[in-house]
Amino acid sequence: MSRTLRSTTAATAAAVTAIFALAMAAGVAPATASDSHDDDHDRDRDRDRAYVTVATGLNNPRQLSIGSSHRLYVAEAGTIDPNMCAAIPGAAAEFQVCGFTGSVTEVRRDGQQRRVVTGLPTLDFNGEVIGASDVDVNGNRISVLIGGMAAASSFRGAGPAEYAAFGTLRTGRLQSMPIDGADLELAVDVLAHEVDANPDLNVPPDSNATGFTRLGSKRWAIVDAGGNTLLKADRDGVQTLAVFPNGAPVPNPFGPGEVPPQAVPTDVAVGPDGAFYVSQLTGFPFPTGGSTIWRVNKDGDVTPYATGLTMVTSLEWRGDRLYAVQLDDSNFFDGHVGSLRRITPGGSVHEAVLSGLDAPYGLAIRGHDAYVTVGSVSSGGGSVIQVDLR
Repeated sequence: MSRTLRSTTAATAAAVTAIFALAMAAGVAPATASDSHDDDHDRDRDRDRAYVTVATGLNNPRQLSIGSSHRLYVAEAGTIDPNMCAAIPGAAAEFQVCGFTGSVTEVRRDGQQRRVVTGLPTLDFNGEVIGASDVDVNGNRISVLIGGMAAASSFRGAGPAEYAAFGTLRTGRLQSMPIDGADLELAVDVLAHEVDANPDLNVPPDSNATGFTRLGSKRWAIVDAGGNTLLKADRDGVQTLAVFPNGAPVPNPFGPGEVPPQAVPTDVAVGPDGAFYVSQLTGFPFPTGGSTIWRVNKDGDVTPYATGLTMVTSLEWRGDRLYAVQLDDSNFFDGHVGSLRRITPGGSVHEAVLSGLDAPYGLAIRGHDAYVTVGSVSSGGGSVIQVDLR
């Protein structure tokens, strides 16, 4: 988004959730279009689908994963205490660092919850929280992705050294006591790569890492929503695998002319064919039906796998079927009522497995069970639900 457009929409920025900050939006207004995929037939069919709440009391929960012993691990961006917030030197006034309230929560099969990582940094974007965005656990090794968004290097050197964790992937070992975020080791510096390389030359350097998948020992695929990129990281460093195209221009709801929505990739999963599949939210003005799930092959070629989606934040394979979460089904910004969708390959209409969800965000699948974070823009009101896919 241009600086001019950002300034003209700042008055309504409080309506933007943290995920919309991924798209460099400074303001939105409710849309009037309806979602053709979330019709009466969808509601009638999934009204009685069983789901169980398996975790509660989460702070802005985002992506989640399944570790050993069927335990869930949920990345929580944290909470905002205005008394803890401070301006970032050199950054726009909308951004403030707000202490270390981010965490990772472990959810056991018997329902017990405990925070296994605490003290992760949090960022305020006009009252919304950005911070821990994704997590993976392999054995007793945990990897945590921490987002962060501002003009390039504004975070670095702003306040405590722990703020340097913004825009990085950090790793450590699980233990009986919670790990302090400051004790996690740097594995990948996503922000530094964006500043140095700026692969998307259409926009200035910007970084907000929102999703990743483990490819092996010290090997990851990471999506950078701010940079509009898919990255591969290993012992040799970080390389850009793909840059995603912006959407077709749509009418500007705040004035004359049209706006090309930014790409805004949000999550990545490896498909049964070995290719990468990347979900897309799209940037301002977040057109209904304007999101695409992209397929990226080993050579970095980007092709659409599914279209006609809206604000997709996460995706996961179950065998040869792909599922995805829509943060909002109809582009209304006053409640974020979204759904879990079964994706039709090559199609533009996708079955609602469960709709009417409160700001759903992350997705993890094991067997016939899907786990979805909901209340993803709530401090203390977030939860995880379990959905039977049969």
